[in-house]
Amino acid sequence: MDVRHLRYFVAVAEELHFGHAALRLHMTQPPLSKRIADLERELGIRLFDRSPRGVALTGHGTRLLPHARRAVAAFDVAAAAMRRPARSAARRLLVAFPADTSRAVITEVSRCLRETGQDIQVLEATTAEQHDLLLDSRIDLGVLRHPYPAAGLWSSRPLRRPIGVIMPADHPLAARPALRLTSLRGRTLVMFPREMAPGLYDETLAICRRNGYLPRHIEHASRLVDGLLVADNAVSFNTPDAAARWPGLVWRPLVDEPLHWRTSAVCRRVDRDDTIRAAVPVLLRALRAHDSWLPAPRPEP
Repeated sequence: MDVRHLRYFVAVAEELHFGHAALRLHMTQPPLSKRIADLERELGIRLFDRSPRGVALTGHGTRLLPHARRAVAAFDVAAAAMRRPARSAARRLLVAFPADTSRAVITEVSRCLRETGQDIQVLEATTAEQHDLLLDSRIDLGVLRHPYPAAGLWSSRPLRRPIGVIMPADHPLAARPALRLTSLRGRTLVMFPREMAPGLYDETLAICRRNGYLPRHIEHASRLVDGLLVADNAVSFNTPDAAARWPGLVWRPLVDEPLHWRTSAVCRRVDRDDTIRAAVPVLLRALRAHDSWLPAPRPEP
């Protein structure tokens, strides 16, 4: 087993479709299926349930996934560090972004920092992965979703985005211009896996309960949200631009905006030097300009 097997496993686990995972990995499906079978044989466990209805993670696969993600992210960081030219004395800034960050944000941040002579390496990681990478000094700067354990970390003032409901266009609730959380009572909820951002996951469900929405069932997905919504006539929480990416889905706001995503640029307190101080405002400006993040109101004294 090597890191490629774990990378293949993560792709299939996130896509829950061997064909889609193969396209993402720029390979064909037969060798991908063989690599997964090799991994299962070496570990002595079954990672996926395969049926005519599709692919699902087994209990073993669910437990392996967060460890595999961390291993792949750690390998990518190490590989990026080793690719640094030996002749360059400049520090390479390793910056991590969540998967839903737009290409425009990453392009602008990279361009602006490189124009100032800063060498930058970008990688994708969840909030939980970024938190571990920061504490282990394997990245310099991350973009994390609140809440998260803040000990030892410095965080910028949060940006925020109100979150609404995504559903199929023919959903019974789609005709309403706005919804309350109580309107969703009894509906299946599609959410990202908890291990991606445990604090945000728990906070979201707690707000739902306080506002009268207890999901009938929770389906976990990070990429196949559209398919799960249509299959179970379910609902999900996200931003308007997320619905625009998936044909056949619509977005409706929540009355009084009870749900928000909050995000900050985060680094280790001991690492907040001039390089990071200069990078943080560039990153926050790009998030505001391209991904519709807004300054969060200051807490009342």
